[in-house]
Amino acid sequence: MKRKVNPNRMMLLRLRRRLELALRGHKLLKNKQEKLMQNFFALIDKTTRLRRKVEKEFLKISLDYAYGRSFSAPQALNGALEHSACKGELDIHTRYEMGIRIPEYEINFPQEGPMYEFALSSPMLDSVFERLYNSFPSLLKLASRENALFKMSEELEKTRRRVNALEYVLIPDLESTIKGIERKLSENERATQTRLMKIKEMVQ
Repeated sequence: MKRKVNPNRMMLLRLRRRLELALRGHKLLKNKQEKLMQNFFALIDKTTRLRRKVEKEFLKISLDYAYGRSFSAPQALNGALEHSACKGELDIHTRYEMGIRIPEYEINFPQEGPMYEFALSSPMLDSVFERLYNSFPSLLKLASRENALFKMSEELEKTRRRVNALEYVLIPDLESTIKGIERKLSENERATQTRLMKIKEMVQ
């Protein structure tokens, strides 16, 4: 993109200031991009480890539930599932990381336990329901981290586009325009000096 400007010293000064500002902004955005990348990959590592832990726990719960179900009467199992339902309170907190708004979740269940008849169901179900409730905080933490990864990837993409726009479009355009003005002013100065010398010769 070739910028059309009046080749004068006022415009040259204005463009130099704008170039200085663009270079400073590019440096800040580049630092932000590098810091975001570091945080992003660190969070990927933490999230991956937490996901494996949550998946492993839920797999164990599923297997134990299948085992406990095989030793429970169908009617007792249905009653246990119906009366083990529990409503919890979900609290959402917000934290900011490098200007990114990241929600964090916390759930609280009432203290009373399941209300089904223990004698008619497998003891394995008791452990399954308790572990299921206890695993919800880790599940919500995983959801918060994966949401943070999504938001950080969006911010990284926006920052990358801004860095590229400055590095490959605005800054080269300003530098090229400044060089063009400097070249034009230099030509004008030489032309002026040549005219003055000719006038001086004519006067002499």
